[in-house]
Amino acid sequence: MKISKDTLIGEVLMEYPEAQDIMLKYFGEEVACVMCPGQAFDTFEMIADLHGIEEEVVDEMLKEMNVVIAQILEDNKGTTLVSKIEQEEQVAE
Repeated sequence: MKISKDTLIGEVLMEYPEAQDIMLKYFGEEVACVMCPGQAFDTFEMIADLHGIEEEVVDEMLKEMNVVIAQILEDNKGTTLVSKIEQEEQVAE
């Protein structure tokens, strides 16, 4: 998934919870998108415009998100959900 300014925030947060920390880093805690019900239909561009966040900040955030997500996908390549759960259980023991 390539994240752009037109991507729905809720879609990203549901698929990649790691994106929450990146959002907070760039948008700050005062922009509480991660807790807002509007995330289901708001895009990154809409929120940036609404809260006066500069375009360069949004671009940098999206760039970091895409790098992190690409790494997650690469790390999980060939891993099924069942095998991932089994690996996590072994680490917990």
